[in-house]
Order: sequence, then C-alpha cells, then structure tokens
Amino acid sequence: MRKAILLFWPSFIIAGLASVTFFTIFDPHELKLHGTQMFEDKRAAYSFFLLAAWAFGALNTAVVLLLQKNARDINGFVPDPTRHQELPGDPDQN
Repeated sequence: MRKAILLFWPSFIIAGLASVTFFTIFDPHELKLHGTQMFEDKRAAYSFFLLAAWAFGALNTAVVLLLQKNARDINGFVPDPTRHQELPGDPDQN
C-alpha cells in the first residue's frame, strides 16, 4: 500500500499541475486533429488530459522509484561485503 501511495500521489499532483497549466493556455474546443475537433465536451477534454497526464506522471514516478532501489533489491542476491582477512605471513602485517 505504501508503494502505491508513493507512486500515485506525486503523479496525481503532477497531473493536476499539468492540466491547469495546459488548459490555461489552450481552450478544449480549439484542439483539432487533422482539421476535426478532438472533443465535443470540455469536461471530456479535461478528464482525458488529466488521466493521460496522470499515467505519464505515474510512469515517471515508477522509474524514479525503480532507480532508487539498491542492487540487493533489484537482483535478489548480492554477497555481503567482506573485510580483507589478513593472511599469516602477509608482508603488509606489522
């Protein structure tokens, strides 16, 4: 549950900020693709863009969470670092 919160909450905030920024610049009725209007209803445009931005934000956050893991979590096994054991007759020994 904690990982889901770490994934979806920041991405929701990113999506909200992206939606507000995008729709303060563009009007949903003016968005056209190949000369045809993309959305009939403003609410549909707002919803689509929020969900799309949320998905991209979640993907971004998932990559960040993946990159913050250490090698033991990703690979499943990493031997513990061992201390250099001094051998009898080692010339570095005092």
